[in-house]
Amino acid sequence: MTPSEIPIANIYYLLCYAWDVLQEKDSLIDVDAAESTDLVDLFARVLVSGTRHLLRRGLDRGYLSNEDEIAGVRGKLLVTQTQRRQLLRQGRAACQWDELEYDTLPNRILKTTLRRLQVAESLDQQTRTDVADLLRWLEPVQVIALRAEHFRRIQLHRNNRLYGFLLHVCEFLFEHWLPEQGGSEHLFRDFERDQLPQLFEKFVFNFFQLELPATEWSVTRSKIFWQMSAPNEDARKLVPEMQTDVCLKSRDRAIILDTKFYAQALKERHRGNAKLPSSNLYQLFTYLRQQSHVSGWEQSEGVLLYPRTTQTFDVDFVTHGHRMRALTLDLTMPWHNVRQSLLVLVGAS
Repeated sequence: MTPSEIPIANIYYLLCYAWDVLQEKDSLIDVDAAESTDLVDLFARVLVSGTRHLLRRGLDRGYLSNEDEIAGVRGKLLVTQTQRRQLLRQGRAACQWDELEYDTLPNRILKTTLRRLQVAESLDQQTRTDVADLLRWLEPVQVIALRAEHFRRIQLHRNNRLYGFLLHVCEFLFEHWLPEQGGSEHLFRDFERDQLPQLFEKFVFNFFQLELPATEWSVTRSKIFWQMSAPNEDARKLVPEMQTDVCLKSRDRAIILDTKFYAQALKERHRGNAKLPSSNLYQLFTYLRQQSHVSGWEQSEGVLLYPRTTQTFDVDFVTHGHRMRALTLDLTMPWHNVRQSLLVLVGAS
């Protein structure tokens, strides 16, 4: 399965769950009603709507440090510079002061991303016009040469979730929207190979964490340790723990769920018979057996969850007291069907 096969609306929902910004997803755009079939155009409209909301509410401002020669004194007097330049004779001084301004790093990232979107060929003309209009309102904010470290430097307060959502969009565009070779036009890079597996895993974990009642279910990424008898020193140092994708625990159920994202979930054998990858089953069974020593996980269930590609399947059997399942999730379905399928998977529909 590739991004081109997944509806734009569903990719948007996957990202909103993975980014943990579900509260903001519907406040900016009705993605189900959107006619766009292009992810760049959809994200441009999200940024337009979000930036308009910020402008109506008032862009965040921050204290920025200024240093200059001025008439009189303001803020901190820089004595050495003032004396060296003999500024006092002119009634001036070298000073340093902080001023509340709109030219903050989050606003710079927003403006820079909008400036780049303005030249995207895939942009709808109305969206392009809206972007140009917003750029005029953002005149006091600088455009910067974006780097990955800029996103890591941002610190947002808890009442500023909308900025966080918009900056997730900006970072996604920064990572995947690249210049064409030999020209200034831009190409949106296919993110299937290195992004969809991680996106699928984060989506499934956050989906259950957000959608299952916290009073009835715990959702964790648990480490599972090997049950060793008389391990020597090298065994204690070198044998790694196992990291699960999702562990779901209720009063009467315990589920270890592992996500797998392959172009083909089933592997062809020498006689043309397609089978599940043995390594996936071995891995899940090992998780179940090693975790079975923990109270409440003695008869835990295991689930391998694949996106549907060319074939739908739902494997279900019991081995050594553990129910094991391997099934597909069709990400091309309408979103409410995707949501319902996941809830049915754990019996929470």
